[in-house]
Amino acid sequence: MPRDYKHRVNNHKTRQTKNTIPGYWWLITGLLIGGFAMFLSDLKDTTSNPTASVPPPNVQNETRDVKKPTQAPIKPIEDDKPRFDFYQILPDMEIVIPEHEIEERRRLEGTGKSKAGTFIIQVGSFRKASQADTLKARLALLGIESVVQKVDQNGSIWHRVKSGPYTSFRMVDKIQNRLRHNHIDSIAIKLK
Repeated sequence: MPRDYKHRVNNHKTRQTKNTIPGYWWLITGLLIGGFAMFLSDLKDTTSNPTASVPPPNVQNETRDVKKPTQAPIKPIEDDKPRFDFYQILPDMEIVIPEHEIEERRRLEGTGKSKAGTFIIQVGSFRKASQADTLKARLALLGIESVVQKVDQNGSIWHRVKSGPYTSFRMVDKIQNRLRHNHIDSIAIKLK
């Protein structure tokens, strides 16, 4: 009978055992070190303020008559005029653009025959400043830079949310489309 000459390795290898530390031991050790560090920081906080445990000394209040120096009454500022007049000038410089003119301007700008102008977009007008700030934050999330302008209209205060100024009506149209897509109404205003 023929004999097999192939050298065979014994399948019963002795396994090498590693002395590894299980993961849960690392977790327990980390928690203990962290707890000890918290204990030391708490201990440091209580010992660094030695006056906290000392009761306040008994102080008796003595009353004396003290003469107050007389001062001339403070005169209110008589100049009630605002220092800047652009608050009145800017609202008069606004012109609301009708929709048919917007379409015509779009067509002219596409052919390169449009007139130059400066535009702003009014996105909202609110009585409460918090509502205007909320809309301003929402616009910032859309990537639209805006400002809140406080306006006094016939004794009532309004907070207008505006974006701009823009020199290209194409940019105004692009931003208004983005606002429309996010269900936000707006109007384009041409500055004089």
